[in-house]
Amino acid sequence: MWAAALWAAGALWAAAAMCSGGGGGERLDCRSAGLQALPPLHHNLISLDVSNNNISSLPRDALLPATGLRDLNLSSNRLELVSAGSLSGAALARLWLDRCSLRRLPAHALRDLRRLHYLSAEDNLISELEGGAVGARGLRTLRLSRNLLRAVPTHALAPLHHLQTLSLSGNLITELSDSSLPPLPALHTLVLKRNRITHIEPRAFANTPALHVLRLEENLLSELPPAIQLLPVLQDLLLSGNRIEVVEAGILQQCRLLKRLDLRGNPLTRLHRHALQHLPHLRTLILSEARGLREVPSLNGSAQVRTLRVERARLTRLSTDLCRHAPLLQSLEMKSNYIDRVPDLHECSELHLLDLSSNEISAVQGSSFRGLHKLLDLLLARNRLRHIPSDTFIHTPELQRLNLEENQIEHIDMEAFVSISKLEDLNVGNNIFPWLPASGLQRLLHLKAHNNPNLRHFHPPDVFPRIQTLVLSYAYHCCEFMPLMEGGTVTEEETSEEDASTDLVIIPSQSIDAEAWLNATDVWSQLNVSAAGGSRWQAMLEDWESDLVEGVSEHRVEPSRRVQCLPLPGPFLPCVDLFDWWTLRCGVWAVFLLALLGNGTVVFVLICSRSRIDVPRFLVTNLAAADFFMGIYLGFLAVVDAGTLGEFRAHAIAWQMSGGCRLAGFLGVLSSELSVYTLAVITLERNYAITHAMHLNKRLSLRHAAFVMAAGWGFSLTAASLPLLGVSDYRKFAVCLPFETSSPVALGYVVSLLAINGVAFLVLLGCYLKMYCAIRGSQAWNSNDSRIAKRMALLVFTDFLCWSPIAFFALTAAFGLQLVSLEEAKVFTVFVLPLNSCCNPFLYAILTKQFKKDCALVCKAIEESRVTRGIGRCRHSSNFSNRQTPANTNSLAERSSRGQHHAACACRRLLPAGAPPPPPPAARRARLLRWLRACGPRSAPAPAPAPRPPAAAPARTGSVSSSVEFSSSRSDSWRTYGRAPPPPRRAVSWLVARKTSQDSNLSSSRNDSSGSNATASTGTWRTSRSGGSAAGGAGRPRLTRQPAVSAEEPPLSPPALPAPRHLHTIPSAAEAELQQEEPDAR
Repeated sequence: MWAAALWAAGALWAAAAMCSGGGGGERLDCRSAGLQALPPLHHNLISLDVSNNNISSLPRDALLPATGLRDLNLSSNRLELVSAGSLSGAALARLWLDRCSLRRLPAHALRDLRRLHYLSAEDNLISELEGGAVGARGLRTLRLSRNLLRAVPTHALAPLHHLQTLSLSGNLITELSDSSLPPLPALHTLVLKRNRITHIEPRAFANTPALHVLRLEENLLSELPPAIQLLPVLQDLLLSGNRIEVVEAGILQQCRLLKRLDLRGNPLTRLHRHALQHLPHLRTLILSEARGLREVPSLNGSAQVRTLRVERARLTRLSTDLCRHAPLLQSLEMKSNYIDRVPDLHECSELHLLDLSSNEISAVQGSSFRGLHKLLDLLLARNRLRHIPSDTFIHTPELQRLNLEENQIEHIDMEAFVSISKLEDLNVGNNIFPWLPASGLQRLLHLKAHNNPNLRHFHPPDVFPRIQTLVLSYAYHCCEFMPLMEGGTVTEEETSEEDASTDLVIIPSQSIDAEAWLNATDVWSQLNVSAAGGSRWQAMLEDWESDLVEGVSEHRVEPSRRVQCLPLPGPFLPCVDLFDWWTLRCGVWAVFLLALLGNGTVVFVLICSRSRIDVPRFLVTNLAAADFFMGIYLGFLAVVDAGTLGEFRAHAIAWQMSGGCRLAGFLGVLSSELSVYTLAVITLERNYAITHAMHLNKRLSLRHAAFVMAAGWGFSLTAASLPLLGVSDYRKFAVCLPFETSSPVALGYVVSLLAINGVAFLVLLGCYLKMYCAIRGSQAWNSNDSRIAKRMALLVFTDFLCWSPIAFFALTAAFGLQLVSLEEAKVFTVFVLPLNSCCNPFLYAILTKQFKKDCALVCKAIEESRVTRGIGRCRHSSNFSNRQTPANTNSLAERSSRGQHHAACACRRLLPAGAPPPPPPAARRARLLRWLRACGPRSAPAPAPAPRPPAAAPARTGSVSSSVEFSSSRSDSWRTYGRAPPPPRRAVSWLVARKTSQDSNLSSSRNDSSGSNATASTGTWRTSRSGGSAAGGAGRPRLTRQPAVSAEEPPLSPPALPAPRHLHTIPSAAEAELQQEEPDAR
């Protein structure tokens, strides 16, 4: 037992050690000290604060040691037991019992507190007060706010004849009857706000004749209570937030001492014109939020009105006699009404504040503010002003604050501010004027010119020598103020006398004694003097002007000038260069060129190659097109950076507002979203193809792939178009990307894009894990599908490496968590993010074998087109010559007169007359002989000497090479010499033995299909088919071509006619392959 007592005492003293004292031990502050009982008290304690602790009971004589205690704060405790006599023994004058969960006042404990004059029991659960509950008859202030009282505690208040302030706000009182308030002759203030009072009887205040302040805000009153006529000395009447609709005349006139009347927040529909007359002491009249009020009543006889506030009403004009009846008016606030012109206030010569914001004023001029020589604040925001003439403010020379925000101002005259040279605060934001005049703004301290897209040029710092804060339209306007933002000093001409400070330093000699100064009563004791020296201090005091001035050193301290300018420039809004350092600039150029050339090459080759477009090739084409757009986006940025090197801020606004910036941002978003979408489709298609390899007839068709990619293009175009339609904006930053998160819609847009990309990468990761598990452990691990999966995994890894840090840091930054600096974020945005666009074409197409073969085919097609054009020219010349031959003209004399006619082809003109064609080189001769041996039997002419029409060729079942275009020239040659054309050849003999598009090595499904056994067998079968169509005895299939003309001449041709020449053409890819295989076969 003794141990428990000692432990409790030790805990009490330990908790008491957390209290802080002051005033020589007269005050003890133990707030939030974790006390469960009162700390040890001493006799000289005057004030004790133990609020916000865990004290649950007060034992008898708890305050006995502190007999002089006057203030006791027990708020925010859980007092369950307050014993009788627990508060006696002390001379308590003020007691706080707020937030103690009390259901009733401890009357037995309060009965003996005769000196108590202040009692607060707010925020409790008190529902009623019995008679005698407040035993302190000398109580002057009783606060019972925010309890559960349903009526005024009449019986408990009856003995309190000295009560001056009674607060019953926040209870459940519904009415005030004639007997609700007992006789309280000294009651000065009655607070009944935030109750449910609907009715006040006419004599409810008959027992409180000395009432000065009556607060009835936020109740349910429907009329001005007539009971206030019984309050002749009432000064403040607050009735805001009720349901009063009508105020009749003659009620307020009985309160002739009324100084403040607040009727705001009432649905006033009719305020009698004479309701406010003859109130000679009225100073403040508030009629705000009177939605039905259309005019201000007359203030005749209320000449002392200083403040008139009629906001959010339906006023269209002010009476012309307003200033005549209220000549001392100092503040006139009429915002959010329907006033269409500045009222005539020339008789309100004392007016200091004029607020006409949110009205319909469309014009101001010099006479609008006539007579307002003492006007300090003029607020004209949210009106319809378009022009500010030069004489607008000539009658307001003392103006210090001018607000013209959110108008439609298109022009401000260059001399508009000259007459208000004392202006210190100017707000011209949310307008559309292109130039802000600076004349008269030398004393300006605060300037707001934000959200003005046309204000593209701004003044340098020396125009505003005293400026402290600027809120401008563009961050680039703050570039010139950056040195002052980092700290600087004011020049001598920029400093006024009141801004500077001067230090006077007295430098005494070593013989001066400072004791006279330290002991004197008329000398500042805080002077930093030392007790050293002799009697010279007395001489200095006797002759102040001679001795003291000689020992004074003056040092003038110039105040430091620091300017705050918004919005701040940064890496995404740079002042010097778009790309801050050369490493980033070179990296962007490299990525731009690689992405543009690489993806452009891939798109060109895949489209121009003769291979049939299959699903993988189609998807790769879409991916390359998406990445090509990213290259264009980087090209925009790189060119702008190069063109504005070192002076980007001079061109930044023009760039950001241009259509090029919006186009670049559109292409950037389109590229990123389409690339991610296409990559997801490719991965899903590969996943199904590998995991369901046996279902060959269940693959994605080209038609379905087109539908899927059409949806992807639609999604990407929509995502890229939203910033053009007002959801975010491409013009907010120099890199032209929609990073704006200031509005919920813009934040949702950014988060949605990042979330969609994150889901896409999770799908990619899941698909490749599934493919890995499907291939691992099977014989297909070393197959073509395994190599494809590895290559695609590398592609996805590079994309994920580029996208994941940006998505992570962007999401954290969108919700206020900055993990990287803006410089690092810029590197991620303009270099790391587009990096995958330059990697994709190399990883996906350019480095594959099939892409190289397709490039060769494209080059071959280009060469063949050149040869075809040459043959076409020869054919044209041959047709022209044939028209001039004897066979065509039927002239025997002409035939006999010519020994021989010239060659049908124009290329023969280059040979000497009668000379045979030059022999081909040895290598060409050997290749030509092998080619003729391979196609000789097929090209033999028909034995019949008479010409006959060629036999019908069999129907072709495959795609034919472009070489069949030469058939027309061959027919012309045979027709010229009168011979029958050779027998038709099978179409398959003109086909190049190649894989179909299903085995294309360029596709994502078969990047290395040329090495697979299945593909090899397919290629062998096709070669055998081609060889079967050739002449018998040929060991290998050959790609053969017929000569343009036959080797034999028609019998009717002249004997000296030279033999036709074979046309030497460029060997095709198949011919070259066969030529390379010949030595091996031998």
